[in-house]
Amino acid sequence: MKSIYLAGPEVFHADAFALGRAKQALCGAVGYVGLYPLDGAIEADATEPRDLARSIYRSNIGMIRAADAVIANLTPFRGPGADVGTVFEVGFAVALGKTVLGYRNVVGSYADRVRIWNGADFGGDADGRPTDRDGLLVEDFGFGDNLMIDAAITVFEHEAAASLTDLSGFTACLKRLQALLPP
Repeated sequence: MKSIYLAGPEVFHADAFALGRAKQALCGAVGYVGLYPLDGAIEADATEPRDLARSIYRSNIGMIRAADAVIANLTPFRGPGADVGTVFEVGFAVALGKTVLGYRNVVGSYADRVRIWNGADFGGDADGRPTDRDGLLVEDFGFGDNLMIDAAITVFEHEAAASLTDLSGFTACLKRLQALLPP
């Protein structure tokens, strides 16, 4: 069976294991195996925090390498953009030539979310481009996140009340994956 690495910040959720199992069940129902990061093999001697972190990293990288595809939850996490670890995994998988799909449980532009995070109207540089509270340019290409994510992969967006736990976008990715990489 083909496998899918299940990337996303759900691993930090109080119900992380249940969310992983739900995604794996959806994968199994359409003929895929879901590889959930929390199921990865951690080295037994990794007891110090940094050693544990490196072991988690190696495990996740191994699962991405083994996977046929990646589905990533790109819902904003701890700020206006996607979880940085998830974005790293997406970039790594793209570099490996994997099929990568994403979903975002919010609708709207990255610039609009940065505007809210900014806490004030944007300023402008000498050319009239928008700048944030620190005077830095604000990326405004109409994407839901940074162009290096949304220009690289297909991202499904919809508004969900439960932003990290709604699996509608995940289900849309599975449906698309069946056309791109049949089980």
